[in-house]
Amino acid sequence: MVAPPRITLAGRIAYRAFALRRRVVRSNLRRAFGEGLTEAELDRLAQAFYSHLLLSLWEFVNSAFMRTASRKNRVRVEGKEAVLEAMRSGRGVLLLAGHLGNWEIACSDGILNFPELRGHLHVIRRPISPSWLDRCVRERFHRVGIGTIPKKDSMRTVLNRLASNDVVAFVLDQSTATSEAVRVQFFGTVAWTLRSLAVVARRTKATVIPIATWREPNGKHVLRFEAPLTNLAGNDLNEAIRLNTQLYNDTLERLIRGHPEQWNWIHRRWKRDD
Repeated sequence: MVAPPRITLAGRIAYRAFALRRRVVRSNLRRAFGEGLTEAELDRLAQAFYSHLLLSLWEFVNSAFMRTASRKNRVRVEGKEAVLEAMRSGRGVLLLAGHLGNWEIACSDGILNFPELRGHLHVIRRPISPSWLDRCVRERFHRVGIGTIPKKDSMRTVLNRLASNDVVAFVLDQSTATSEAVRVQFFGTVAWTLRSLAVVARRTKATVIPIATWREPNGKHVLRFEAPLTNLAGNDLNEAIRLNTQLYNDTLERLIRGHPEQWNWIHRRWKRDD
């Protein structure tokens, strides 16, 4: 695990001020890293997370006043050829995403450096609270050519987008109802995870490409498309879904470990252990 970045004064204050969420953050970190962290290290990593969270909020607000050229210059895009190559199959592309880094800024500004995807990238997302913030996020995406697909009853829309050889991003690191999920591991603990990405990949044969987003010490963001994942066959449909969903979680875990202070530890990812 890499060392966390410099902890800001605002991050320290937020860590001390929000006792309820602090317990959630510390519990998640302890669950993920176990005894690999001392209490002092856990405190520092939690404070680094709050520093990242507050900086992300500031970046979101400040970006409304930035020129397009400045927004474009603050994101570096890597691995574009992996997506373009997958699109040549004509079956569309599936992106495996998580809440790592300031992923909304990295995606909305990063696509300014990837014009081939403008109008062809769609993100499946749940509404967030408050509603004004949800509206701001959607409008920001739409202005740069990123479509949004409401998570509820999204399957038909997803299949239509793939049939048009578009790119659809699944955000897979949130807790979900067990009726829509499969029981797999995440950081060594059971985490019910959406089965939909594995189901769609098996049905359409579309390539699954992980994306990683993070902020570098100089304040710039990276949007990286990684090498495509192998579609695991399994002995039957249920096993194939479980194996591939576990692969997706393992991939997200690897990416998070690279920048542990920049994942969404405030989210109650592990709501059930059974």
